[in-house]
Amino acid sequence: MAPQLRVIFVHGISAAIVHGDYTVELCDLLRARLTANGVLPPNATQQEIDAIITFTPVNYSDVGQTEEDQMLAAYRAERGKLYSIPDDALEMIAFDRVRSQMITAVSDCLVYESAKQRDEIRKRVLDAVAPYVETGDAVSIVGHSLGSVVAFDVAYYNSRKNDDWTKVGFKPTNLFTMGSPIALFSMEMDDTTGEQKPRYIPAGVASPLAPSGDLQPNRADGVWYNFLDAQDLIAYPMETLYAGKFAVKDIHVETGLLPISAHTGYWHNADVADRIAQRLKLDLARIRVPAGVP
Repeated sequence: MAPQLRVIFVHGISAAIVHGDYTVELCDLLRARLTANGVLPPNATQQEIDAIITFTPVNYSDVGQTEEDQMLAAYRAERGKLYSIPDDALEMIAFDRVRSQMITAVSDCLVYESAKQRDEIRKRVLDAVAPYVETGDAVSIVGHSLGSVVAFDVAYYNSRKNDDWTKVGFKPTNLFTMGSPIALFSMEMDDTTGEQKPRYIPAGVASPLAPSGDLQPNRADGVWYNFLDAQDLIAYPMETLYAGKFAVKDIHVETGLLPISAHTGYWHNADVADRIAQRLKLDLARIRVPAGVP
């Protein structure tokens, strides 16, 4: 079979995606853009689409979900005791969703910092990528929020240390991060040395832990796009922080006016879909050119 486009999605905080497929809207937008760009035939059947591109969501929302639910239940049971009636009304209107999301976001980050759970989450992404490591397919990973950290970690570590990847020179073609806190994770410290963890050390910082060699988590003929909205309080730029270390391009988009809608709005944003679809079209043209043809 001719090489294809493969898109792997990795979600962020779990509360919003425990039920249903969180990728539906972005997949619909991508199919529409790819049709408009001539990659997919008009009125293509699902079989025709699958012969060109496949979309695979990676769901790890069950990892740590029981403990997170317990925390949220305790908060909701206690919140009525914390406020007067006017304060409670304001809390319900303005802050309750934000507080619940913060509990979920922090708990997900703490779960990911646990070695056992972190390995399980990363393994799910690895399992989604594994069928395409030796096929020549162009694999793109799209990570949102904490999922962007997971996607980056999987691509960074495995492209350097996974024998199944390195023996065939495999890397994901593209890495697309949306609403990403990777810049915040750069403040993580090594448990033993107390120094910044190697994968996050900026270029030019002297450290015995600083890695060397090809550090880029995606192929040289692909891209790493970091989508962020100014109102998204979890998303941070990376171009300046990682200049000289990673080739990452910050792309500012408008996903919402309020912090929550801005943080979740990448999944149905036309600009995000356009940028990704343009890259996928270039990838397909590249991998379909016979070897040795200029």
